Amino acid sequence: MYRRILVPLDGSALAAGVLEHLLALARRYRAQLILLTVGPPAAGESRAARGTHWPSTFEAEAYLLRLRDWVRAQGLEARVVVRIGDPAAEILACAEREGADLIVMASRGGGGTPSPFLGSVAARVLRAATVPVLVLRVAAAPPPSRGEGPAVTFPALAPS
Repeated sequence: MYRRILVPLDGSALAAGVLEHLLALARRYRAQLILLTVGPPAAGESRAARGTHWPSTFEAEAYLLRLRDWVRAQGLEARVVVRIGDPAAEILACAEREGADLIVMASRGGGGTPSPFLGSVAARVLRAATVPVLVLRVAAAPPPSRGEGPAVTFPALAPS
């Protein structure tokens, strides 16, 4: 049923927390995970992109490569995509370009959104996606010891 699952990530432990919830589903369908991060444009950073600014695309790619290696160690196939632009627009474009069957993402429950339960990016993706979207509200837990999961091995990168 699901061959390619798109997983948008912003560098936070909260976003990476969806991976632990996604493992069983991905294994069941032998789905490939497409790990995506979207950095803001260099000039005129949009309001939607605040809080997800990567110091460089190199750092963003290195983050995703570490996540990819962790996913592969769990016996799943994964690849990485780094884009620059509006997060919701890039998530939707990537889903179409990569032929994703499902989008799985975390919600921060941020303010100023149409729904008090969804972050603005998640709400925009949910409204416009042409494939199913699974939005998970994942609690950010304090990290255990190194190597026990993506939230620990791959901490959030501080915004610039």
